[in-house]
This record gives sequence, C-alpha cells and structure tokens, in this order.
Amino acid sequence: MIYQLILGSFITLASLICGVLVWWAMNRLIAAMEPWLRRPTFPAKPLLAIMLIILSAMTMVTLGVWLWAFVFTWADVFGTLEEAFYYSLIAYTTLGLGDVLVPTEYRLLGGMTGANGFLMFGLMTAALTDSLRYVRDLEL
Repeated sequence: MIYQLILGSFITLASLICGVLVWWAMNRLIAAMEPWLRRPTFPAKPLLAIMLIILSAMTMVTLGVWLWAFVFTWADVFGTLEEAFYYSLIAYTTLGLGDVLVPTEYRLLGGMTGANGFLMFGLMTAALTDSLRYVRDLEL
C-alpha cells in the first residue's frame, strides 16, 4: 500500500510538473508573439494564438496519460501498452467505463490516476483561462 502511494504521488507530481512546463512554454511563446498579435492585419491572428493554447492543453493531458501508461506497463499491471494506455486515458479523464480494471493489488494506483486527472484538469482550466484572457486583452 505504501509503495503504491509513494509511486502514485511521484507520478502525479511528475505529471503536474510536465503540465506546468507546458503552460510556461506556451506563455513564453504567446509573449513572443505579442508584437505580432498587436499589429492590425487580419482578424484571424488571435485564432492562431487560441489554437496554440488548445494544443498546449491537449499536450498536458497526453503527457499525463502516457506517463501513467508507461508506469502501468513497467509494473506489469496490463499485458500490452495499448491496454495500459486505454486504462490510463479512461481513469485520467475520470470516465471510469469499467471495461478494463486494474488488478486488486494495484487499485490505489488506479484511483491516483483519476485524482491526477482531476488536478490536471484544474491546472488546464487555469492555464486556458489565463492565456485566453491575455490574448483577449491584446485584442483590445
């Protein structure tokens, strides 16, 4: 039990650090785009920034899901990487379809995958809101 809690906490922390790094990189890129975004040439420019923001949110989720899938594969919880990835995606997004389950001895890791997803979606919401507000302020 303690091993799963330590491993799950470490993976959750690593996932959130990856998310913060993606957010930081996206903010740096948007800040570098600021002079270009302020120049009035065509109205679709903010759309490009918004697409970058959405892409970074997708990257945050994808990195977290892959990280958990690799942990489940490394721990021999599932037979294939595809099954580990599928379970990670379902648990991370808290869908919990129930068609693939972790063995009883790894159920704490399964729960921590879902908790990590909750935390990451909170971080993504903050990142999306902050970045979209910044781009919107540039338009005014």
